[in-house]
Amino acid sequence: MKTTLLTLTLIFSFGISQIVEAQTPIKNQPVGLQNSLIVNQITQNTETITIGKAADLITQWLNAKSKIFASPFDRALLGDLTTGVLYADSLKGINFLQENNAYYQYGVQKIESIERFAASGNKATIEVKVTEDTTLYKNGKIIESSFNTKLVRYNLEYWDGIWKIANSQVMS
Repeated sequence: MKTTLLTLTLIFSFGISQIVEAQTPIKNQPVGLQNSLIVNQITQNTETITIGKAADLITQWLNAKSKIFASPFDRALLGDLTTGVLYADSLKGINFLQENNAYYQYGVQKIESIERFAASGNKATIEVKVTEDTTLYKNGKIIESSFNTKLVRYNLEYWDGIWKIANSQVMS
């Protein structure tokens, strides 16, 4: 049991995305079913997210915004990428845009740099500098336009077997 716990501790500390049980046989000590059950329960709970996967999720979100916040206002795509506060707020935004005959159009959207990243269990946070070219239209006329780079913090959660963006906050 001590060997198994040591192995699991090392695997967690090195951030391996899949847990593999490796046991060193000890003379006259049977390998119990209980050890295997513990490892199986741990691996089924959460898939580890890497900094690369987190950045890819943010890039997917940036690229999807033009389909989510403009006709046909893709709510299914929104649900694939978001959860929690961001999902609820975005649905309200879509409804507001539709009721006011408005939509967003996006030009350049890209991650300039990753400033910070941390993950623990089913939650992760990534701060990125994002450049966005955004134009808001109402009744076919430009209402507002911006092109800037901002530091944005995204809170991610592992939900229904996939990582999603739960919230975002512009830091500067």
